[in-house]
Amino acid sequence: MSSLARLPLSFGAPRLHYEETINADPISVRDTIVEIMKRLQHEFPAQSEGIISTEIVLAEVLNNIAEHGYNQSNLGDIIVSVLCTDDMISVETRDHGLPMPGLNPPEAELEDLPVSVDDLPEGGFGWFFIRSLSSHMEYRRAASQNIFCVQIPTVSELATQKP
Repeated sequence: MSSLARLPLSFGAPRLHYEETINADPISVRDTIVEIMKRLQHEFPAQSEGIISTEIVLAEVLNNIAEHGYNQSNLGDIIVSVLCTDDMISVETRDHGLPMPGLNPPEAELEDLPVSVDDLPEGGFGWFFIRSLSSHMEYRRAASQNIFCVQIPTVSELATQKP
C-alpha cells in the first residue's frame, strides 16, 4: 500500500494528486519540480510557505536519489507522487537505486562550522532541510525498491506546530 494512501483522514479530502515516472537525471528532476510547483501554486495560491518548503524538500529528495541512489548514472527511474489536502502536502518517491545506508535516512543536525559564511561547504545540508521542513517522513526498502514518503505542512499547520 502506498504511504500516500495511508494519510490520516484528519488531513482532509485530497485537492491535488500528481504522479509521474521520471528519469533520474538532472534535467528530468528539474522539469518535474517545475511542473509540480506550477500545479501547487495554481491549487494553493495563498499557501506560499508550504509550497516553498515543498520545493526545497522535493529538490533535495529527488537530487539525492539521482546523485546517490543511482550514483549520477542517469540510468534509473523515479516514481514521484504528490497528494495535497488543505493541511498537508505529501510526497512519495519510489526508486530502484541503492538503499540508504543503514536503511534509514541520515540524521541531520547543523553543526557550528569554523568557517565564514563565504566559505561554507556547498553540500551537506539537504537532510537538515528535509527534516526541519517536514512534519513526518518514512523510509523503507521493499523488493529492491526504496520508498520514501515525506509530509510537509501547509501554512496553517506550520503556524500551529511552531512556537
